[in-house]
Amino acid sequence: MFNCCCYFAYHGGFYNAAKALSGREVEVIHVDTRDISDTKIVAIKHEIERIARAKLVNPEWIEEMKKHGYRGASEFSKKILHLYGWSATTRLVDKWVYDKIAEKYALDEDMRRWFEEHNPWALEEIVRRLLEAAKRGLWKPSRDMLEKLEEIYSEIEGLMEEMTTVEGEHQGGVIAIYTSQDVQHWNEKLEEVEKLWSAVKKEK
Repeated sequence: MFNCCCYFAYHGGFYNAAKALSGREVEVIHVDTRDISDTKIVAIKHEIERIARAKLVNPEWIEEMKKHGYRGASEFSKKILHLYGWSATTRLVDKWVYDKIAEKYALDEDMRRWFEEHNPWALEEIVRRLLEAAKRGLWKPSRDMLEKLEEIYSEIEGLMEEMTTVEGEHQGGVIAIYTSQDVQHWNEKLEEVEKLWSAVKKEK
């Protein structure tokens, strides 16, 4: 579930479609086929927490992944990005999961030093997703934790600015500039979507 973005994109998308069209909350489930002789239907929320405990916040798994250096850091980043994806599409990631990830990957000084040595871009991605989750209301960290994450992110940005000397397809190497005309165009498109959505709701 945390290995590919397709899982949360499709499953989360169908969940939101079913919820919108039915007008009620719907249960999100999947079939656990790890043991094909004993398949089970389980709640997505429980599966998210099982994987988080078994891997993302499991000290033994973390230490094994760290042995792979750059690749291990990328794997941390990818799985946390996909966790964020599940959170954004289903709102099924509890506060404790985000808290533990923040503590183990961002707030732990030794872990930050390891990221800086092997793959600072992965650390930037992780902290940015944590801050985005807080900003979007997907996670409500304590004020102290949020302030520490913001401070850490500023430090990471400074480190990466010193490292970045190329342009083009390089994280942090491109600045996109949008004008008021672009914003107006987006508003017009959103109005079209809202009209279509209103028409769908009236037909229900």
